[in-house]
Amino acid sequence: MIIADRFLWLHLPKTGGTTMNRVFRELALPGVVMDPDDTRAKHDSVSLREQSGSWRAGARRRFINSRSLPAWLVSDWCHKQRHMGLDLPFEPVTCGLFYSLRLGGVWVAADWWLRYFEINSATTALRLEHLTDDFNTLLLPLLPPGTPPLVEPPRENKAREGSRPAPRSLDPAEIETIYACNPLWLDWETRVYGHDPRVASNR
Repeated sequence: MIIADRFLWLHLPKTGGTTMNRVFRELALPGVVMDPDDTRAKHDSVSLREQSGSWRAGARRRFINSRSLPAWLVSDWCHKQRHMGLDLPFEPVTCGLFYSLRLGGVWVAADWWLRYFEINSATTALRLEHLTDDFNTLLLPLLPPGTPPLVEPPRENKAREGSRPAPRSLDPAEIETIYACNPLWLDWETRVYGHDPRVASNR
């Protein structure tokens, strides 16, 4: 989580969280607090963080990064295969499931994360695929005057992402199944991106 006086940013895994932390570390803005990259607490929800101490979110505006659901599922699977040493089947991914270590090592619908973070219409999404534009348009106005705009996300994450290809491409029927299993994500992605992602994937 990234916490400032006027906003907080929630760290949905595999949506550019390392990039966001690096951006704010480089900006070194007074009053902005970031969880370290190596702590599980960085993925805290507001409810979980409030339960663990005296901190309260209050009226802070809530931000979170978003990502195409098929790309998110594949990235999460690849990360756990390549960087956590897990030997996971790919078939559950084609059904819209991710392997949750937080829940004890079970396959769960991706909608679990949206419920966990209590994402709703008041949560502002920064699209990972358009992070520079969305950061400058939506988040930069809440930063101190004179804060430089984001020019380009760090290249390191782009290279790492490209080095983790899926075992194969998802076909249109699998993409339909993925979204059918995750109606909350379908509604969220449609609202954030302005189109039905199932239609775009079949073009």
